[in-house]
Amino acid sequence: MRKVLFVHDGPRWKNDSGVQFGSMADKDMYHRYQYLGDNVEFMMRVFKVNDTSKLMNVNEFGLNIHEITPFNRPSLLKNYFKSKKEIERQVDQADILVVRLPSTIGSVAVKYAKKINKPYIAEVVSCPWDALTNHSRLGKMYAPASREKLKKLIEDTKYVIYVTKEFLQDRYPTKYNSTNISNVILKNLPETNKLLDYYEKFDPKGRITFTTLGAVDIYKGQQFVLQAMPALLKDGYDIMYNIVGGGNNARLAALAKELGVEAHVNFTGKLPHEEVFNVLEKTDIYLQPSDSEGLPRGLIEAMSRGCAAIGSRTGGIPELLNNDFIIEPKNVADLTAKIRAMLNKETLIKESKHNFETAKDYSFEILDSRRKAFYDKFLESINEK
Repeated sequence: MRKVLFVHDGPRWKNDSGVQFGSMADKDMYHRYQYLGDNVEFMMRVFKVNDTSKLMNVNEFGLNIHEITPFNRPSLLKNYFKSKKEIERQVDQADILVVRLPSTIGSVAVKYAKKINKPYIAEVVSCPWDALTNHSRLGKMYAPASREKLKKLIEDTKYVIYVTKEFLQDRYPTKYNSTNISNVILKNLPETNKLLDYYEKFDPKGRITFTTLGAVDIYKGQQFVLQAMPALLKDGYDIMYNIVGGGNNARLAALAKELGVEAHVNFTGKLPHEEVFNVLEKTDIYLQPSDSEGLPRGLIEAMSRGCAAIGSRTGGIPELLNNDFIIEPKNVADLTAKIRAMLNKETLIKESKHNFETAKDYSFEILDSRRKAFYDKFLESINEK
């Protein structure tokens, strides 16, 4: 029986009762990696918390998740050697690794796997330079080292899966085998673009709805939409902005109040998937003005519903949208101008058709076939040894 170990920072959390919850480990991932081996286990950072508001994706499926004590902050560096030892122990016990990068524990796992010649696949899902330079002052200081670390890890990695078509490949190339397979997989895609009828009835004098999906306390750029809204309201547009996603919205709520647009903002919090699609199907423009990205799930899901969309020139976003509706990151004037340019029926319909067709490239059937072909090549290389 071959054991596969999936490695990523996560994070996950554990409350006082010992209940573990969070992202990056679910039964879909378990079944995906079963193609590589019968026994699939996970290794991730786990934080202890008292706040049960994060209680989501509880491990009800019975996944085997090895807990690594975090060491990625100055106050946690004391945990490094203990955590490193546990990471290496788990790598020793696995037959195959799938390591999602960038990741603090993933970097340790890859270095050790190379040392002991353990076969592994790297999944490159984002750019640490973009993420950290849009973070704290400490993040900006660490960004160059983080970028170079990932470059060195990937350049001699023999099997690499990138979530973008070009962006991450250009920044973090490998000398060996690679493919592009988004970690955003769309199941049960609609056969027809329902929003075309919606856009046919578009009236610029009526209620206009914007939507952004994503956590409210990271780099999704919702603040730039809020900053664009006063000018659009002054133009006479009746706007409602749906901010859909978990996290602490205090910063954004305070900014909306300061700008005088709080009556035009709807903080929905985290919604069940089906309810998210209900929101998207009543959206005039989907907005993804992120500071940094890999390949944003929210944008692709919006496109799969036929949403006209505007996104920033970061990560894989330019691979998805028409160039006319790509904005420079953090440029509120550019965002405002692009929104104005899109607010007519003909443009909305044109962008809707483009986005709906582009989203088909992310269907489960297409990506699953490409992934299995790459896995077969990887498994062949192991069996030859």
